[in-house]
Amino acid sequence: MDTPAENANLKSQYAAQVAADLERNSAERERLSAEIAALQEQLTVLEDNRALLLSMRQTLGDDAAGGATESGGVSGSGEPDAQREVAALSATRKARKKANAAGGKRKGAAESGGSRPRRQRVRETGVPTLRELVSNDLAQHGEPRSAAEVTAALSKALPEREIKPTVVRGTLESLVAKGQAHRTKQKKSVFYSAATTDAAADAGESGEARAS
Repeated sequence: MDTPAENANLKSQYAAQVAADLERNSAERERLSAEIAALQEQLTVLEDNRALLLSMRQTLGDDAAGGATESGGVSGSGEPDAQREVAALSATRKARKKANAAGGKRKGAAESGGSRPRRQRVRETGVPTLRELVSNDLAQHGEPRSAAEVTAALSKALPEREIKPTVVRGTLESLVAKGQAHRTKQKKSVFYSAATTDAAADAGESGEARAS
């Protein structure tokens, strides 16, 4: 025979079990309610998409779909056709974008190849570089020469090459920085000569002559 204490303990256990079951029930109810709300939202989106697709099909006037009835209704087989049509349009747009992107890359590559430094193309064909041409010009003339004079001489000797004064001046300054040429300044003009002992002496004499 159960004692009052045992009955009270058993009752307490049942109460705890019921409370736990009720809590689980409430949690499950909330979860299902949330899922139902999400599904309802998805259903709404699908309905909107369906209406949009049907409108697009009517706008495109797809007679092959056979979806529209004489009374203006829409058959059930029309929706897949509209979806396929929309998918085809989307695929066409994507293909066009890819083609444009590929064309842009090819154009950029062509421009990049066409604008490669002249020095690289010169080396590939075995023609002397601009640095070598400028250095040889200074060595051949011996006397100090301005960047404009060097540019004129090289342009006359190599009319097929585009030789700019700014590039020649930069090349001359590079030769000076590396000790392969000398730079002298007379008033506002700058002259360059080959970096040799004899050329340096001639540079002084020619500079005095120019000054006089």
